[in-house]
Amino acid sequence: MSHNKSVNTKDYSITELIDTDPRYEGLKERLSAFRTGSDEYIREMFNELPLTSWPRYKTFLKEQAVPMLDSNENHSYSPVYRSSLSPNHLITTMDPHLKTFYDHFQFAVRNWPTNDCLGVRTFDPVKNEYSNQYYWESYQTVNDRSQAFGSGLLSLVNTKRGKPLRSNDFIVSILSHNTPEWIIADFACQAYSLTNTALYETLGPQTSEYIMNLTESPVLIFAKSNIYNILRILPKFKHLNTLICTEDLTKEELSLFNTSLLSISENSKNEKISMFSLKQVETIGKLNQIPLIPPNPDSVYTISFTSGTTGLPKGVEMTQRNITSGIAFSMSTFYKVVAKRGQQLHDICFLPLAHIFERMLIAWDLSQGVGLGFLHQPDPTVLVEDLKILKPDAIALVPRILTRFEAGIKNSLDKSTFQKNVANNILDSKVSRFTSRGGPDKSLMNFLVFHRVLIDKIRTSLGLNNASYIVTGSAPISKDTLLFLRSALDIGVRQGYGLTESFAGICLSEPHERDVGSCGAIGISAECRLRSVPEMGYDAAKDLKGELLLRGPQIFSKYFKNPEETSKAIDSNGWFATGDIGFIDGKGRLHIIDRVKNFFKLAHGEYIAPEKIENLYLSSCPYITQIFVYGNPLKNHLVGVLGLDIPGVQAALEKKNRIVKSWTDEQLIDNLNLDPQLRLQLLKLVNKYTKGLQGFEKLHNIYVGLEPLTVEDDVITPTLKIKRMNASKRFKKELDALYEEGSLIKNGNL
Repeated sequence: MSHNKSVNTKDYSITELIDTDPRYEGLKERLSAFRTGSDEYIREMFNELPLTSWPRYKTFLKEQAVPMLDSNENHSYSPVYRSSLSPNHLITTMDPHLKTFYDHFQFAVRNWPTNDCLGVRTFDPVKNEYSNQYYWESYQTVNDRSQAFGSGLLSLVNTKRGKPLRSNDFIVSILSHNTPEWIIADFACQAYSLTNTALYETLGPQTSEYIMNLTESPVLIFAKSNIYNILRILPKFKHLNTLICTEDLTKEELSLFNTSLLSISENSKNEKISMFSLKQVETIGKLNQIPLIPPNPDSVYTISFTSGTTGLPKGVEMTQRNITSGIAFSMSTFYKVVAKRGQQLHDICFLPLAHIFERMLIAWDLSQGVGLGFLHQPDPTVLVEDLKILKPDAIALVPRILTRFEAGIKNSLDKSTFQKNVANNILDSKVSRFTSRGGPDKSLMNFLVFHRVLIDKIRTSLGLNNASYIVTGSAPISKDTLLFLRSALDIGVRQGYGLTESFAGICLSEPHERDVGSCGAIGISAECRLRSVPEMGYDAAKDLKGELLLRGPQIFSKYFKNPEETSKAIDSNGWFATGDIGFIDGKGRLHIIDRVKNFFKLAHGEYIAPEKIENLYLSSCPYITQIFVYGNPLKNHLVGVLGLDIPGVQAALEKKNRIVKSWTDEQLIDNLNLDPQLRLQLLKLVNKYTKGLQGFEKLHNIYVGLEPLTVEDDVITPTLKIKRMNASKRFKKELDALYEEGSLIKNGNL
């Protein structure tokens, strides 16, 4: 089915789509008892979504995105694709009454004022331990605190700048791990149409200095753990006049900072720098209540700095329209379990809020009364402990966490031969069922036997008792891992695709598809097409393979104070070039297969596309968690740096080397790097798993580590993209040694 090309000339909502598209007649009838646009109508619409259920889910699965007629007149491009859910209009919002994220949150406050909103495990200093339950602030409380904080923020900053108290012409910066106060600050900014930006804790002083001075931010909201780093580079922040600590500080502590450490601190405008606690600022705001300044769709919500693989980061300006488009996309595809409708749901705020992926997730949660729980310590290793207490209804995780889950489950099943055999039989049966047909497993055997014997125990061990599905994105993931987790947890796993420039996800795969591995089809708030890249052998018109281009209300329109980079990224017709090579399959689903420009020649003259190779290894082989592929142009073969899934590698290698089981993680890594024969066994295993590569594209020698690629070493970005030049320098000694040692697979028979 093809559709005529139609370009949006105005905002268009899901409400209008339901009202005008005959395919949603059944949904329109369900909603007819309520006045269109009323809170009751919108609440009921939330309950009846996703759009994929109307008129029939199976119909949607067969054709998830459709090409537009007359959209591929230029043979360098594929047709333009849009979601089959709304081919004639790109959606900008749920309803004309919900034009901003602020509107969404106010809707939630009105409709679920007493619902759990933000929750933490409290610390008991007497017992020296954290509570074994979450304590919650309600939606109404969070709203009141946000507005008070926003009012206090304007009062302090503007008094120092000598400007009217309602002046909101400045940018608010946040440097903190995930906390409820992060969200309160975010909503405070929205209540007064203040743009905010986030500094990555991991990116170091140079980037923080660059962002603070580029944005001319006069205020920095920070976690107590960052005080030392901030004071160290404070003299370089030219415009800063107000520091706000998210945690409580005593009067003595604040007095100490303000009268000693900050007593002579002034910025470049001779404004005195002083420090407050967040609660102090709230108190000021309650005393001096500045009238609210709600945002409009064109208000800049946030400037999200992308952690580029080269040079300084670019600031992506995201408007309120971008975020409401993203919420509409999320609502159109996420489903609520019927039995949970009307109940208090919970999610965990785990991925960093400095990253746009988590911002999108919390926007979806906080638009519909979901409670957000936070880790009791800013440490990913405590995730499972907190999950067991929170028991969230859905969860979003990056692939490296899911591969750890996979390894942990497999490890726990190895306790006894009998238990292992029973578990393997169940899991083999589940995998066989999922690969032969799609959809959830509703068989009696599954519910009466598999769940009782195995699945419920695994879910309980991870705190996923209540989870309806898992969402993953930001990096490739092995199809084997996806299938294993779907089988072991009996849960839908959804893989998405998005970028900072697209306000995170614009595609999301369906949870129970038989043929796993795609990122799903383009969503209702963007359109896409592919551009041929002949130098890499990709023909968009003929093979539907090429560079992915995006356009629509969910896509950004400019980089902050950077017209040169904006014009490089967005063409005159509004298409944003992602730099990712995609393939669109027969159902309209997107698969990311490569990266533009990341290629080089080896000595035999063959072109190598390292990103494509890395993605194939990661998505095919369960033994590796990280990979950096390197080729010396004077050599004929590739070498690489691998991060390993230790339990998986140990289990695989101990079949031929029993001693491996007795080694610690560090001993295994050391012995692999020292022993070419042991490394050859691992290399053969890794290459055996990886299908679709030619011989010259496979690794011939490897250096391994537990987690060799880290943000701290500046070889990957916080979104896990490899900084190739930095990685080549960082591992120069190891890479040279691998070439000195030569190919471990001398005959090239991989």
